[in-house]
Amino acid sequence: MRLVDTHCHLNLDEFNDDILDVINQSIKQNVYPILIPGIDMKTSLKAIEIAEHFDHVYAAIGIHPNEASTWDDSTARLILELTQHPKVKAIGEIGLDYYWNKSSPEQQKGTFLAQLELAEGSGLPVIIHSRNSIQEVLSLLSVWFSNQPDKQKKLGVLHSFEGDLSEANMAESINFFISLAGPVTYKNAKNKHQLACDLSIENLLLETDSPFLTPVPLRGKRNTPQNIILIAERIAQLRQTTLKCIAQETSKNANKLFAWEY
Repeated sequence: MRLVDTHCHLNLDEFNDDILDVINQSIKQNVYPILIPGIDMKTSLKAIEIAEHFDHVYAAIGIHPNEASTWDDSTARLILELTQHPKVKAIGEIGLDYYWNKSSPEQQKGTFLAQLELAEGSGLPVIIHSRNSIQEVLSLLSVWFSNQPDKQKKLGVLHSFEGDLSEANMAESINFFISLAGPVTYKNAKNKHQLACDLSIENLLLETDSPFLTPVPLRGKRNTPQNIILIAERIAQLRQTTLKCIAQETSKNANKLFAWEY
């Protein structure tokens, strides 16, 4: 049985001292492929560098909304160039974040739309971040979807989904996967429990968002890809199905979106 971690930040400083061990242990425990998203150009380049050293590790490249003020023409050109790298499987993470005030809403929206355009030109899926912004994110993605020539193609994933079931259904209707992370294991996260129960299994992905959002019973510790099994086990429990079923279906979904051969 194999599980896929579709979103983990092994390119952050929290993993500087033991990244080789973290990746090797994860693969040994049948957690692969592993996708590392960028949040700025430095971490995007580092994601590619890490991925080049491991057969089962891949990268996404992009500018996080909190870094939107760094966006310029040279950044756009470099991202477009890097989309040709064989280890790059997505543009991300990109989107809107109205929780922090590190970039203005106008900067965030402009950077988001520019990267959607890059994704369309490259044919890569997108990894979407939203925080306190799900309605606007879905509105922008709906317009983007309406302009796509292929209405059957999966366009991306809303990572660590912040919305409710009706918003998840809207995302599914415009060909986006929904990804659940550690909060689905939290006792009081009733909204996440409902999502885990009621989402179509054909539209579900798993992630750790390491080193963040560590699942129960390890909250307070650094998260790693190995902990994806705790998330999968909780979802299986909530859906009253087997861990094997969750592993098989979510791995199949990840294969479909990111076009890796496993």
